[in-house]
Amino acid sequence: MKINWVKKIGNKAIHNAFVDLCLFNEHLFCCYREATNHISGDGKICVLTLDKSGTVVNTVQIRLPDTDLRDPKLSITPNGHLLLIAFARKNGAENKTLSTRNLCWFSHTGKSWSSHIEFAEKGWWLWRLTWYEDIAYGFAYNRKRNAINLFSGDPRRSFHRHVTSAFSLTKHGKGYPNESALIFDDKKAYGIVRRDADTYTAQFGESDFPYKKWKWTDLKQYIGGPAMLQLDSNNAILAGRVVKESRLVTGIFTLNLKTAILTEQLILPSKGDNSYPGLVLMDSTLYVSYYSSHLDNKSSVYLSKIELAEKAF
Repeated sequence: MKINWVKKIGNKAIHNAFVDLCLFNEHLFCCYREATNHISGDGKICVLTLDKSGTVVNTVQIRLPDTDLRDPKLSITPNGHLLLIAFARKNGAENKTLSTRNLCWFSHTGKSWSSHIEFAEKGWWLWRLTWYEDIAYGFAYNRKRNAINLFSGDPRRSFHRHVTSAFSLTKHGKGYPNESALIFDDKKAYGIVRRDADTYTAQFGESDFPYKKWKWTDLKQYIGGPAMLQLDSNNAILAGRVVKESRLVTGIFTLNLKTAILTEQLILPSKGDNSYPGLVLMDSTLYVSYYSSHLDNKSSVYLSKIELAEKAF
């Protein structure tokens, strides 16, 4: 892999972070949270429309009163709509959390959005959606339960728990599973789950249809805010926050789906508060959105264009 360019695309707020990316109507759409800081109660969602040179051509903001909108993610529905999800934290005096819920919005163009719709279960943070055969799947986590559940359906209509404790401290002996990514191939599901307890090592999961039973392999390293894209039936691109020479950076890897072996490909310009990438693959070009504090000690959103080698794995 070779970096062609890295462009700063979002830094109007004091804190710009928690990024995702998708391709829709021949444009790149990048969403992220704008706020005062990492945990402030004023988080709103910014959705950028960009051309393939990384130039911003449209900007939309989504906000709710007294609500911190966190970790937005984008996907394309089976009927060709752009779907946005986020975790909504209702807050009161001194930024105290009053309630939480998962919300979604949809758009025909990416420039105007529907009213929000609540979906999934309160108390469970639905991290990311992946559509497969007209059904959306996603892991949701609950810190107190030390577990993730798998949900499925269509968040605009009916979205329910599919598997209870797909991974948990009680069942697997490893604590605090949380952020996740899913891909599907030939009715087989593959998942990556971040953990923030005991060894802090990420887990690689495999499951056959109907995705009720999961087999997990310890990847033996920390991966925060994981994002994953399939290259072929044997390999995927995996990106996220990793530790490199005692520093937190945004790394891109290839993952062998048969052996669960990770191979580092490159480290993006990054340090400090950083990562949470979004991935779009077009032929041999990989676009990566992420945030980082490596310039001016301010968290800003970046877009990188990367050329894949003929044999990237």
